[in-house]
Amino acid sequence: MKKARLPGPNTACELRIARYLAGGFTLIELMLVVIIVGVLAMVALPSYQKQVAKGRRADAVTALSGIVQAQERWRSNRDAYASSLETELKLSPNSEKSHYTLSLSGVREPASFNFGYIAKATPVSTGPQSGDSDCKSMSIRVDGGNIFYESIDSSNQDSSSLCWPR
Repeated sequence: MKKARLPGPNTACELRIARYLAGGFTLIELMLVVIIVGVLAMVALPSYQKQVAKGRRADAVTALSGIVQAQERWRSNRDAYASSLETELKLSPNSEKSHYTLSLSGVREPASFNFGYIAKATPVSTGPQSGDSDCKSMSIRVDGGNIFYESIDSSNQDSSSLCWPR
């Protein structure tokens, strides 16, 4: 008559394997995982933050494009561009998501701007976009019917190619 085998490990080798599998992770293994995750986070976080800032720039692009459209509507009924966002164009001085403050300047000054203006978006100083060092300000300059997309970084260097998607 055969003996009935009991469930579970029956040999010394099976017993060691069962203890190893039931034991979980060692402290060294857990520390290595924490270190690896920390290093990956240190590498990925700055890249993630740059992408988020780049996404928020769409708020400025949308707002400045809206100013250009409103100016063209204004000028189609008059002989010059509007000189005020709020009183003449009836636009808010803040972008839609309030990441940027909008301004309008240069209307008929200097004399070469008889047919031009500068619409500028600067990050709100207390907002999340204030740390965007690549695009300290973004602007659209209309001069004599020509449109120029401009931007400067935190060191006052031209960064138009980074800030204006084309």
